[in-house]
Amino acid sequence: MTINIYRRKGGSRAASQQGLSLITTLLFMVSALVLGVSVMGVNVMQERIIGNTRDKNLAFQAAEAALRDAERDIRLTITPATTFTDGCLTGLCTAPTLRTAISPLPVDKQAGFSWTNTATVRTYGQFTASTALPSVNAQPVYVIERIGDMGTPAGQSMGMGINPQAPGAAFRITARATGARPETVVILQSIFALR
Repeated sequence: MTINIYRRKGGSRAASQQGLSLITTLLFMVSALVLGVSVMGVNVMQERIIGNTRDKNLAFQAAEAALRDAERDIRLTITPATTFTDGCLTGLCTAPTLRTAISPLPVDKQAGFSWTNTATVRTYGQFTASTALPSVNAQPVYVIERIGDMGTPAGQSMGMGINPQAPGAAFRITARATGARPETVVILQSIFALR
């Protein structure tokens, strides 16, 4: 008696199914990897946006603090005899409209002006003894421009040919502050009247 054993071509059915499940699993793993990498990219981008917003807010708050410090500086140290110059000596500037050579540019845009020149700016707390601001790259700086007299003080009337007894003065304050990083810069201006 003879027994013939026939072999099928292409291997067994179980072996071909194992190869198919391996390919399916690999495709699933690659798609999960791509999804995970894209989610990480979105998270990194959101972290950067949040960090930039936080730093911009820090710089804005520092500039606001510098404006308040400048107002206090005006109340404490500025008198009618205080000298304001075109060159902004010690951060006290003549406003562009009051200069002999009228310039439409604000003081911080004038040729030769530099926020890093300590001879032409005032630093936060320099004249008011305010506590240094934490977490900023550098303490804010500001300049004070005398705009001019305000006219009659509160409670007085204007009369022809009569100068007011104690006119008020108006000042424009320009403050520059940085956040935790030096490239995050905020510049604010305000008008302050002293009567």
